[in-house]
Amino acid sequence: MPFFQKNLLPYYIVLGLICILCRNHIFFWDTYQLCGKQAWALYENGIFHWVLPPDIDSGHPPLFGFYHAVLWKLFQPSLVVSHLAMFPFLCGIIYLFFHLGSHYLDEAKTLFLLPLLLVDPVFMGQAVLVSPDIVLICCMLMCWLGIVQQSNNYIVFGAIGLGMISMRGMMVLAALMLFDFIVLQNNKAWKVRLVNMTRYIPAVGLVIVFLIFHHLKTGWLGYHKNSSWAESFEYVDFMGGLRNIAVYIWRTIDFGRLFLVISLMCLAYKWWPRQKLKKSKEIISLLVLLILIISPILLVHKGLVLHRYLLPIFLVLSLLFWYNLFSVELDNKLRKRIWGLVMIGMISGNLWVYPKQISQGWDATLGHLPYYSLRDQMINYLDRQHISLSKVGTAFPNIGPLKYYNPSNNQDGFKNYNLDQDNYIFYSNIFNDFSDKELNRLASFEWIVEKRFYFYPVEIILYKKNK
Repeated sequence: MPFFQKNLLPYYIVLGLICILCRNHIFFWDTYQLCGKQAWALYENGIFHWVLPPDIDSGHPPLFGFYHAVLWKLFQPSLVVSHLAMFPFLCGIIYLFFHLGSHYLDEAKTLFLLPLLLVDPVFMGQAVLVSPDIVLICCMLMCWLGIVQQSNNYIVFGAIGLGMISMRGMMVLAALMLFDFIVLQNNKAWKVRLVNMTRYIPAVGLVIVFLIFHHLKTGWLGYHKNSSWAESFEYVDFMGGLRNIAVYIWRTIDFGRLFLVISLMCLAYKWWPRQKLKKSKEIISLLVLLILIISPILLVHKGLVLHRYLLPIFLVLSLLFWYNLFSVELDNKLRKRIWGLVMIGMISGNLWVYPKQISQGWDATLGHLPYYSLRDQMINYLDRQHISLSKVGTAFPNIGPLKYYNPSNNQDGFKNYNLDQDNYIFYSNIFNDFSDKELNRLASFEWIVEKRFYFYPVEIILYKKNK
């Protein structure tokens, strides 16, 4: 399977351009911690110091931060180095997704699969970031392709990557192991199945060693009660569970995926009963396993139903839609119209904007891209007005020293907002922390708009207390 196939080169070029164009974009959303802070900690304290300070230790193996810290040691700490470091994984995703498609259908039809990846708002929202979820997806596809093609090397390395990138990677690994054992090897003797599962021993062994090591050093796994994200891990009551289910469904159809889900349901209703699609059940089996393993953890906790956490499910869903659309007996014009409608619908998802009172996953859409230049303009304005950043209140993901947003020695940065004490508030509609009551206060006579920058769909406002 040659890597540099002519059909894939345009996709590699597009992703390369994305890395170059985004090379100066600050670490955004959770990447501020998962790369910015963790890579700095390893860079400064030693790249093998894998027990991170409690305030930034999220319980995951810090493999992603380690990767960037090593590159910073070889070159220098910079956004350019970190953005370009994502390029191999992005290309790997294209390569692996293409060959997965070629396994399920022929290469000609697979050319209709890859565009579904590039119009997926959640995937592309992460693709423009320095995101560990890109590594997770690459390792997932590697392991999946290894399973269906019985490639031991792909399975071993993909499984290790999943196990060491994050706790969610471990869950995806568990789903793939069950997929391999139950679905792909269902016709083999139990002894043969168990022997084949030894391919996962290196990954499972490393996971166990890390978890034991981490627990011995810290006394906890996953999270601790004093962590800044502990609130997200609070268990919900019955009504909270129902709310999470509703949010889960919303996340599944959000940002244009509604078009894909409805199209897939129509295909299932009208054509599936008439035709036996050989590999459809195989893909559905993996989808179900991922849902059963990932979803319960998300649904029982307060703040974990996030778009990027569902990305493995979304990509399997896209492949399932593509496989069925191009497998059923269907008029070719209608087939392309359905495919085109889904493409346009998914692209439109990057422009979906909800009212300020509704929290939105801005890291799950390209709609956040104007934020970087608008933020720079506001910081330049504050500098010109001689307003110290430490005197300006703001919200996630804009709090803390600039050093961790853009690798440098700049310790200046914004503070967490307090409407009763602050004279200046840096507000953006991408911030989800402001309550409805606080938004109403900012819109009242208590505050005046000193400066505003806007480029659809992002706005940034500097509020000044009206004295």
